[in-house]
Amino acid sequence: MGETLVREFSAPVGIFDPGQRAWTVILGAAEEQFPGVDSRLQEVASSSGLRLGRVAVWRRDEDLERSWLVLPLPSAEAADLVAFVGFLAPPQPRDSVPRQTELAAPEPRDLGTWGPACPEPALRAWGQQYVNRLQSDHETRLYPVQPTADDDEEGEHVVIGRLIRRMRISDSPSRFQSLAVNVLRTSLAMTAVAWVPNDSHEPVVVSGEIEGFRTSSYRYFVPLIPRETAYVVNDLSQTPAGMTTPPVYRFACVPAGTAGWLVAVKPLQDRLIGTPEIERMQYVASLIATQSSNARTYVELKELLFGIIRALTAAIDAKDPNTSGHSERVARIAVRLAEELAMPPQKRSDLYLAGLLHDVGKIGVDDQVLKKGGPLTPDEYRKIQAHVEIGVTILKDLKKLSHILPGVRHHHESLDGTGYPDRLSGEQIPLEARILAVADSFDAMSSDRHYRKRLTPMQIDDVFQKGRGQQWDCSVVDALFACRRDLEAIRQKGLGESLIGAVNVTLGRT
Repeated sequence: MGETLVREFSAPVGIFDPGQRAWTVILGAAEEQFPGVDSRLQEVASSSGLRLGRVAVWRRDEDLERSWLVLPLPSAEAADLVAFVGFLAPPQPRDSVPRQTELAAPEPRDLGTWGPACPEPALRAWGQQYVNRLQSDHETRLYPVQPTADDDEEGEHVVIGRLIRRMRISDSPSRFQSLAVNVLRTSLAMTAVAWVPNDSHEPVVVSGEIEGFRTSSYRYFVPLIPRETAYVVNDLSQTPAGMTTPPVYRFACVPAGTAGWLVAVKPLQDRLIGTPEIERMQYVASLIATQSSNARTYVELKELLFGIIRALTAAIDAKDPNTSGHSERVARIAVRLAEELAMPPQKRSDLYLAGLLHDVGKIGVDDQVLKKGGPLTPDEYRKIQAHVEIGVTILKDLKKLSHILPGVRHHHESLDGTGYPDRLSGEQIPLEARILAVADSFDAMSSDRHYRKRLTPMQIDDVFQKGRGQQWDCSVVDALFACRRDLEAIRQKGLGESLIGAVNVTLGRT
């Protein structure tokens, strides 16, 4: 049962036994991410509405991030059990969110593990249709009936479920709008369905075709006077309020808050538009508005993370102009080595960010030590070594960057255990850190520094040959020699599209 629920809702599922006051099944997330067993959970799971077969949507007061779709399971399937399905809660109005300090950045929400944020009415409708279907399936097994033609029609739960599963906030709103009007036109058996945004600068999105209609023609159906209720025209002999001429076809307009309108035009077989069609349009309109809002939030978070990384990279370069561009070069070299080692694209994006930020801790190292032209004293060398731990301290509160911390911390470990800060050896050192160690050393040896001139290619190759298997991982050094010709060209490129792509992957992580 639990796995069926996960497939239906594409979200974590927990099955709770109110009698035993315990979770019996948890799938898709860690148990500590589900509500703790307390009186509030017990009250929700034992509510009279659930016993009558009605679903609920519940949110704990202290958890603003998640909404729980609560489903009573058919008694013949599992007596008295209740399913909790975890979805991201729709974003709250800004005024209701606790004010943060000026320096505190909003924490990006986990966009991958939980079901997508969607309006409560649509979520409730999807859940209720699913519960009804479970109950109907059970009754059909007990009392078999012959299938009818109606069984093949695309039900409301199918429409809503299909759209909610496709609500990816990393997609542009127009992509989801196009999907929504296509699904809705088929579901409602309409000649055309259009999304008409209130902002005249945004395009109208249309599914279907009516002869003589242009895309902009669908704005004609939207009421001139703003309203919050549906607008339905079935009588073609009258001119409805707000229109200057009689309508040509039956149509319905459903508002989606301040975002826009869903317009369905010309039902097939010239039938009337009724309440079921309007309700389905209302659910889909609310999904479109929610996805648009979430997509804007995603763009803001992406720009925020992009800005943070750019600012930190610029700060590293400003700290020591003689090493300007080192972080970007290390990032690109590391990605090329990762390609040679056949690492998957997401791992390469992670490695790119780790390369950009591997020396961020040098922001906290004294300038006189960092720019010293001669040999370092033991105390000065310890201060330089501290940059890896300072870097972790700087980045650790950015949860969306937590996966790059091992590379930042361990890129100065040596394969023989003589490195720092933790004297790890061999495969104790994360692979990302072993790759960064080679990339970092290669760029350092290829660049002029305060205390020496850059080494020649032959000198660099000789150093790596001698350190292969002792300071550096053999497979990574071999990868460097295999793509040696590419590295000089890679070092000439600047910050740009690679960072944009890496941020996209990072925000989309589960």
